[in-house]
Amino acid sequence: MLTIILIIANVVVSLIAFSAFRQGRQEEFLFVPAQVKTGENLKGMVLSHFAHADVGHLFFNMLTLYFFAPVIEQILGSLELLGVYLLSGVAATLLTFLIHHTNPRYRALGASGSVSGVIFAAIVLYPGMSLSLFFLPVPIPGPVFAVGYLVISFFLARRGVGNIGHDAHIGGAVAGLILGGILSPLGFGPLLQAFRDFIP
Repeated sequence: MLTIILIIANVVVSLIAFSAFRQGRQEEFLFVPAQVKTGENLKGMVLSHFAHADVGHLFFNMLTLYFFAPVIEQILGSLELLGVYLLSGVAATLLTFLIHHTNPRYRALGASGSVSGVIFAAIVLYPGMSLSLFFLPVPIPGPVFAVGYLVISFFLARRGVGNIGHDAHIGGAVAGLILGGILSPLGFGPLLQAFRDFIP
């Protein structure tokens, strides 16, 4: 149930943001670290976790949330899912702020940090899952995806590749990983065992 509520919240805020963008009111929905540093645009910092740049951005994040959030909600509960979603977003914001607070031109929006946290918490809880990506013909085991995701995100963040908040992805993913292990009754045991199974 909470999964659907989170999706609805993202869709509603994004639709309002799309209208605001057409009217030239982007700042209300953007996280601008340099502004937050001076105590400005705190509203944008919050709304940026639910607003998206376009329909494709919104669709991809919500589709991912639809598949992974129920894993947390079913295993741990709705409150725990909410905690993972919000705290992963906070971690994404903090890391982004630390890296970009001196850059007045940096802008960010989207639920990708929170969604990354949900993905990683779900992998900790259910490491036997496999992930199918649009551009790959075979499913990827969850633990392999986790390692590859972090390595690629670190590389792209250092290179500044694309108009994507790789720093937010990393912050959210690491938070989700930690929270998944803390909240899981079995801790990180199943995930560590899954990694050991890949070692001959």
